[in-house]
Amino acid sequence: MSSPTDAPTPVQLDANGFYFPAPVVVQGTPTGDYYNALLRGLTHKLNNFLAVIQGFSSLILMSDGLEAGVKENMDHMREAAQGAGQLAERILAAGGCVRLNPQPMTLETFLPLIESNLRAPFTRLNVALQVNVAPGLPNVMADNGRFKELLCELTLNAAEAVHGSGKGGSVGLDVLPPGQVPGSRSGCVDLFVRNTAETMPPEKLRDFFRPFHSTKDSKHYGIGLTITHMLCAQMGIRLGLKSENDTTTVWLSIPVVA
Repeated sequence: MSSPTDAPTPVQLDANGFYFPAPVVVQGTPTGDYYNALLRGLTHKLNNFLAVIQGFSSLILMSDGLEAGVKENMDHMREAAQGAGQLAERILAAGGCVRLNPQPMTLETFLPLIESNLRAPFTRLNVALQVNVAPGLPNVMADNGRFKELLCELTLNAAEAVHGSGKGGSVGLDVLPPGQVPGSRSGCVDLFVRNTAETMPPEKLRDFFRPFHSTKDSKHYGIGLTITHMLCAQMGIRLGLKSENDTTTVWLSIPVVA
């Protein structure tokens, strides 16, 4: 029989209805350093084993006169090894083991540079994307490559959510200067990614940050928001998620350069 302590902890929302996941692993602590070393070592060992599998698969596929069934099985084996290698690299990011190089960045000029990357899935899925960036934004402190990675992850998730609903809809990306968003941290540029989607209860918002939780097909690992959460924590970015009025909103509060 379950006890009262077995009940899940209620999800706490802020005054604006956002859920803010707490940091999972604090970097620079004994626990953080331990998991960092563990994941790096595991990934290194796995990649060694996977390289052997890929190498022997490729050698076998180069043989003449392979039966069609054998060739198909070896192709599957090689593809599985490649997929496992890609997953291992993403696990490093999900565990906070990637190295970052934070530097001053102006979103007003940075976003146009990556706009083609952001729009690619929207073109493929035939989903509308509206980008609105306020002028005169101050510089923020972030790692350019990793910020691009997390932003592409968020917009891709939004595009796939709209496309998968089968009901149509759109995605909006809005960037506002400090002081314009009620409840925001002081000294932060606020970035919102909004997409039309069925309203979810607060408990579902927490589930989206759980590793390997996915409502999509097996091709998706279910760690996109896990990685985004970890990258945000490493860069001092506050990440929030809200669902109301058939709209899902992701909120990033990005510290400006002091």
